[in-house]
Amino acid sequence: MATMPAVASRTRLRRATPTLFITSLLLMATGCGDRNESHQGAAKNAAPAVVNRFDLTADTVAACTQAASHDVADNDENPLFKPNDFKPVKPNEPLLANVRARNTQTLNGEWNYIVDQLGVGDASPLLRGGVGENASYGASELLEYKFTDAYQLQVPGDWNTQQDALFWYRGIVWYQRDFNYQPVTGERSHIYFGGANFAKDVYVNGTLVIRHEGGFTPFNTDVTDYLKPGNNSVVVKVNSMSGPAQIPTEYNDWMNYGGITRDVMLVQTPATVLRNYKVQLKNDSDNIVEGWVQLDGQQPQQQLVLTIPEAGIQQTIETDTNGYATFSFAADLSLWSPQSPKLYEVELSYGSHSISDQIGFRDITTEGEDILLNGESIFLRGISNHEESLIHPGRAHSQADAEAVISRLKELNANFIRLAHYPHNEYIVRAADKAGILVWSELPVYHNIDFKNPCTLASAKRQYSEMIDRDQNRAAVVLWSLGNETPESDARDAFFKSMAEHVIEQDDTRLLTAALLGFGGMEDVGKYIGKLLYAEDNAVAGMFINPDPVVIEITDPLGEFVDVLGYNEYLGWYLSGMLVDGMRAQGMEVTEAQVRELMLSEMIKFKIVSSFNKPLVISEFGAGAKKGRRGGKLDVWTEDYQVQVYKQQLTMLANSPALRGVSPWVLKDFRAPYRLNTDTQEYWNRKGLVSEQNEPKLVFEFLSDYYQKKAASM
Repeated sequence: MATMPAVASRTRLRRATPTLFITSLLLMATGCGDRNESHQGAAKNAAPAVVNRFDLTADTVAACTQAASHDVADNDENPLFKPNDFKPVKPNEPLLANVRARNTQTLNGEWNYIVDQLGVGDASPLLRGGVGENASYGASELLEYKFTDAYQLQVPGDWNTQQDALFWYRGIVWYQRDFNYQPVTGERSHIYFGGANFAKDVYVNGTLVIRHEGGFTPFNTDVTDYLKPGNNSVVVKVNSMSGPAQIPTEYNDWMNYGGITRDVMLVQTPATVLRNYKVQLKNDSDNIVEGWVQLDGQQPQQQLVLTIPEAGIQQTIETDTNGYATFSFAADLSLWSPQSPKLYEVELSYGSHSISDQIGFRDITTEGEDILLNGESIFLRGISNHEESLIHPGRAHSQADAEAVISRLKELNANFIRLAHYPHNEYIVRAADKAGILVWSELPVYHNIDFKNPCTLASAKRQYSEMIDRDQNRAAVVLWSLGNETPESDARDAFFKSMAEHVIEQDDTRLLTAALLGFGGMEDVGKYIGKLLYAEDNAVAGMFINPDPVVIEITDPLGEFVDVLGYNEYLGWYLSGMLVDGMRAQGMEVTEAQVRELMLSEMIKFKIVSSFNKPLVISEFGAGAKKGRRGGKLDVWTEDYQVQVYKQQLTMLANSPALRGVSPWVLKDFRAPYRLNTDTQEYWNRKGLVSEQNEPKLVFEFLSDYYQKKAASM
């Protein structure tokens, strides 16, 4: 087995600084390079710069060669369509946490839009200063763009399911809306986006204020000096295309919905703002609360008071000249668990300002092959899920969407959800916190990304920090996943080593995992099935052929870096067809029905092991079925066959001593352009427990019964 240096111990990597201070030089839309002021000019009285306590530039900026994502073409010979070198006036700022507990003005609703298929909105002199300026010209003046209310999209929401003409569209759409604003003396205004896919340029009253990449993490910036009393305008250029050096790349086995898919709001804060905080149990403790706070503004050195009234806690915290402070204190708390998802009201106050949050306290660790929640072994009864709504077409983005998922999980008798393959919206994470559902949260480091590119690594680290900054106080989140199904290579291993160290440094109160690619042992499975087929055709040989059941060993070097092994395998679905093709190439006369039947009957003898002495979660298995299609036990795409695969899979997995959880693939049939069977798939991945209309298939009840019995046996 290939080996690599182990990640530094958690003791040495215990975090001393908050995740939110990522350098302002890091990776906006043009990669990792510096940012100059825009051609529109800098703000007159910009807010005080936040101290950057976490700096990724050392290993990224110097070697960064990624081209600007907003550059449509590199053609110096064509001045009519040469991209303007617009640069934002603001860096990516540290996240404002818990925005919904602050004073906010929603910018959700109807936005005007312009489709920019050729990417000329900021690259043609015919458009003067570009669409972002949202300029108005007189009757005798030529301007070849204009927003009107004849073309509108709902925000939050993807454009694909709102307009038939945009269903398969990939590229740039410009969004615009007006809003009324009245400044408050001594306060600051920030524009906040919960998420938009993929690359975004945000203009406020014609000024490009911020640029952000990544479709699934929040971002914000202070726009106080760019707003005016009365009517204001915001324009957002959204490009749903990523690239080979991006996270994720263009190759995805899911619908890459475009648009402003999550909430947008103005957040009003005091001049000195509590940007973020962490209040959690100390790792490996059941009664020590520790964390940090970060103030930002003209008076960073202040006294804060942390109170947990129900627990009789009141602690005074003194921040330093950078607005930062850590704390630790003993507390007698009821611990959060799926059986009792206790959340406490936690308040942080300073001066005349305060912010409250609902926070649960729990400890999650491993011991050998056990996962321990609050010191007790737990089995994760779960399901994987894409961020597709159960109640309307397209991306999930609301409290109602989250509640629909939680309702299905409760019917399923589940205590765990894998949020694949990217950070989901904050509503589902908070709903899981309230409902007692354990969460696996993942970054879309998926398949063959550019592991050698330092910009790719910088982007992954930044997006992971943004996810942690948002969700670090959610007790439900117990697993940070580094990625999904990445083929082994030295470059990948170095990438993940760096990523693992980064995540642990940000947050050591959760476990690390990754969904490993299930190729290990597949050759042995093929040989095993081949021998049985040969014995069936040769009576004499059959007297002597009795192969040992297959032991599938996980050997991926990534297993060294994680606390919990995730493993994706599809015995009973994909492998049968692959084996038939290989056997026929070797001259065997065999049908797929023969192989599939043997696979189903024999797989219950197999087991999955590793030498890592770590807990194992089967992060994916499953089979496709179209709702309502019935058939024989070997008829693929039927609900009957799907149930048969689940039955045999769960019997097989019971043979694996390290098994501590499963999250089959997947809760709901989801859009996937990769799926080209127009008779059955119709561009849907059909492996859901429920259909695209949220109708349960037979397998839903089967898995629910299994989980009910599993819970009763623990």
